[in-house]
Amino acid sequence: MTSPAGPSVDNLSFRAGRKLLMGVALALTAALFLVVFFSHQGLYQVYRFRQERLGLEQENSRLTAENDRLARTIDRLQHDPEMIQDLIRRELNFIKKNEIIFQLPPAAPSRPALPPPAGAAPEAPPPQSP
Repeated sequence: MTSPAGPSVDNLSFRAGRKLLMGVALALTAALFLVVFFSHQGLYQVYRFRQERLGLEQENSRLTAENDRLARTIDRLQHDPEMIQDLIRRELNFIKKNEIIFQLPPAAPSRPALPPPAGAAPEAPPPQSP
């Protein structure tokens, strides 16, 4: 028989046990969450490794393209006398027989002429010598 004055001892121990069980379940869930997301093999690490792999694949494809370009250049250097001649002329400044090279000074940046200010008299042309 239960008394109407308050909860029984059995009911109190059941509630306490249930609270303890919920606390343990919550602690285990939090620990599992931390392990899954932040351990050395967690989801964050998996994401970082995937990003690193994508970066390395892009670098690999760039290096492959550069290797192909360099292999074509090597092949041309070994078998194309015109490229060899062009490279020698460009890098070592060699010239062919009867060839003239004109070296011009670097062009100074030209400034556009400013229009005369408003109300100013037009310039007179310079005097010409007879």
